[in-house]
Amino acid sequence: MRAARIVVGALVIALLGQATALATTAHPPPKRAPAPAAPAATTYVVRPGDNLETIAKRFNTTVAALASTNKVRNKNVIVIGTRLKLPAPSSAAALPARLRAHPDRVALAPRFDYWAAHYGVPPDLLKGLAWYESGWQNNVVSSTGAVGVGQLMPFTSDFVSKQLLQNPALSPKKVDDNIRMSARFLRFLLDHTGGTAGLALAAYYQGLARTQQGKFFEETKRYVAGVSGTRVQFR
Repeated sequence: MRAARIVVGALVIALLGQATALATTAHPPPKRAPAPAAPAATTYVVRPGDNLETIAKRFNTTVAALASTNKVRNKNVIVIGTRLKLPAPSSAAALPARLRAHPDRVALAPRFDYWAAHYGVPPDLLKGLAWYESGWQNNVVSSTGAVGVGQLMPFTSDFVSKQLLQNPALSPKKVDDNIRMSARFLRFLLDHTGGTAGLALAAYYQGLARTQQGKFFEETKRYVAGVSGTRVQFR
């Protein structure tokens, strides 16, 4: 086979005032919509004239997802005759323009979908929260010590990894672990706020106990409105 070089080209917080009336016992995850049927093609053999960009467009995915799935180190070089594994179709076209400008971050979308489904969390809620918090960047550390994609505080990471997941080896500095812990923590908060997204977001920002008491800071209200507004970009 010969190598062919290519060039890749504020929403109002619902029911905040009723927080104290909500039950604090766990609720079962919401029913999930049936998974879409798998695409007919799962692999593709590279032909003369192909490049990762044209293949990605043909199968409704991204260059970053193709490269990640097939462990392609140099996205500008592809070998004719290579059988590529096709990742699941992407909804990248519907993502915020600022996100689409960073293929490395777009490539995280399947991991958000995976962990959201695993823990029964609305994927748009998880993605919107992470975009508002960090712009889907795991190297972000806040002035208060919050880490990564979900901006997890150290005590939150410890609580989720050691108590909820019983896996202390998880690290918020690893992007997939961070997404996983953020999703699991959001599930925990939804379970303890009656499944109300606005209250779960408030608890994510200011703590669960204060939220259950019906006490909300003005910055908490702005945070919930901001994440709620961001969430709609991922539907």
